[in-house]
Amino acid sequence: MKSFSIDDEQLARLVCALTGDELARHFNHYTDFVAQAEWGPDTPVGEDGAELTQEQLEACARRFCSFFDKPADSLITAASDTFGSWSQQVKQLIEKDLRTFRFHPATQGGVAEARHSADEVWQDARMIASLMHGRRRIITMVSTHSLFGFVTSVLAPNLQHLSVVDGRAMSPDLLADSLTFGDILIATPTLWRYLAQTLPSFPNNVMGLSFGEPLMLDLSAELREMGLGAMRELYGSTETGIIGWRDTPSEPFVLFDHWAADGEKLVRTCPDGQVRELTAMDHLLWEGDRTFSLAGRRDGAVQIGAVNVFPQKIGEIIAEHPDIAGCNVRVAQRSGALDRLIAHIDLNAGVSPNQDMAWRVDEWCRKKLRPPERPRIYVFGQVS
Repeated sequence: MKSFSIDDEQLARLVCALTGDELARHFNHYTDFVAQAEWGPDTPVGEDGAELTQEQLEACARRFCSFFDKPADSLITAASDTFGSWSQQVKQLIEKDLRTFRFHPATQGGVAEARHSADEVWQDARMIASLMHGRRRIITMVSTHSLFGFVTSVLAPNLQHLSVVDGRAMSPDLLADSLTFGDILIATPTLWRYLAQTLPSFPNNVMGLSFGEPLMLDLSAELREMGLGAMRELYGSTETGIIGWRDTPSEPFVLFDHWAADGEKLVRTCPDGQVRELTAMDHLLWEGDRTFSLAGRRDGAVQIGAVNVFPQKIGEIIAEHPDIAGCNVRVAQRSGALDRLIAHIDLNAGVSPNQDMAWRVDEWCRKKLRPPERPRIYVFGQVS
């Protein structure tokens, strides 16, 4: 795939993002997006920088190689490396040959990979680039390590020759001052909810781009009332690729040109002319040959902060606590507020549902669950 282009700064930003995700997935070490946004090509991976241990350093290097489907030992590492030196090594590899990407979806096990040919990722980028036509600049609030983040804030902007600014470290006041006529602002619905609560308004002709979880109609309307010129929402998944888009939550999604419906299946026409059948992660309610709305997840996942979580699995993990007999987790959806998880916990006979018990459960959840998986409310009952 010869037409692919990723510059040095984008590669360094990508390796920083992959490092943050790898630390969270396999070391239970969460680096907030503000800290990640401050990492750059000159940031040491070890002391006085990201402070990676030797084990973490090796795992993150393997993850960077894996992203481009290169052998795990392709990257020669040392504690004195910088993120920029890592990206320069991989740059030499992908300039010679780049055929496949490997993305990590937020699955129940947290370790599955989704492989996509580089040509198909490029095909997705061309479709997204068409939605960006006529824009001046992009400010992104999302990381580049995911399929959607990579396509929307690296590949598609490159096709339209748009500069990209990482807005994750910006305060609301700085972001408000930075937005200008013709910009695109990329964020997940959870972040859009935060922006709606913290920004005073939007300049004329700013377009929003949203993905990762459903965009609710009340939030979309609130953003438009604040002056947002347009809001485009993408649909798809890490497993399938980017499937469709719409301009408002009140309308159905529209398939991109290389997709077609075939009963319960979706059919993708690939750049090489091959045709593949895929199943969407959601049940799709077709309203025309090429338009659809969503009718619930197939795998029982819900989305908290643009991350797929599985309430049944979360309940099973909480129920492993020695004082707990059973746990049921549900999602509380509130108009004008973020979705949150509520855990209904049955304690073993003789265990008191007091504050100390709540702290023990909370500590258990912090050790066993990722931040988006942790319930915000505990409701205690007791087995008689």
